[in-house]
Amino acid sequence: MDSLKKSNKGFSLVELMIAMVASLLIVASLFYSVIGDLKAYESARGTQNLVAKSRMSVNTLRLYIQQAGFRDIEALKANTVYDADVSAATIWNWEAGQIMQGTTSSATITDNKTDSDIIALRFSGAATDGIVSCAGDDIASAVMHEITLYVDDHDQLRCRDNTDAALILDEAVEFLELMYGTTDNPTRYFSANDVADWSSVNRIKVGLLLSQEVSANHLENNNSYTLFNHTVSAANDTNYRTVVVETVIIENQGG
Repeated sequence: MDSLKKSNKGFSLVELMIAMVASLLIVASLFYSVIGDLKAYESARGTQNLVAKSRMSVNTLRLYIQQAGFRDIEALKANTVYDADVSAATIWNWEAGQIMQGTTSSATITDNKTDSDIIALRFSGAATDGIVSCAGDDIASAVMHEITLYVDDHDQLRCRDNTDAALILDEAVEFLELMYGTTDNPTRYFSANDVADWSSVNRIKVGLLLSQEVSANHLENNNSYTLFNHTVSAANDTNYRTVVVETVIIENQGG
């Protein structure tokens, strides 16, 4: 009987406490493993989204910049160039034949990000030419069109048609810097303030600072980022960031 009683004896309090502690340790390790996997997944997803954003933003800017100076076949045959324009129909003062100009500030564009570059472009074409407005609509036949590209103070990449309200092309674009290459200096690039003759610009180097929110990553990003001549200070947040550089060739100059 004594041996039977001993075999039916339950766990002691110490044994139960040890079992509970061991169970808690196992659950805690599983919890931290899941959290780690979530952070790794969010980090990979954020990086992938940032790569996709980089491609889209650069391709969008390239599309519009490469249209600079485009003329349809009839205008080319007649050697028709763009007229000088200082009218109320434009927010820029244009010299005859000028197809682009850049700056870092504008009296008309009041929502641009401080020190971030602004570029204005002129082009024309017909519906069959594939030349588009900010909204992606075909340009009316033989009509000179003007757009302005810039980053606003809410980190939005915007495109503005003449004097119309600017459309949002992309979000989380924190800075835009442009450097201009000229035909008379094939090895150097100049900031907008140093371009002496806009008709000599034959290529533009585009620099973008892009960001991507990563909610599961609580590591503080205290990095500063340098484009060409401008350094953007650390934001001290959890966003991922990357600098994207692209050179766009301007092929539509000519009188």
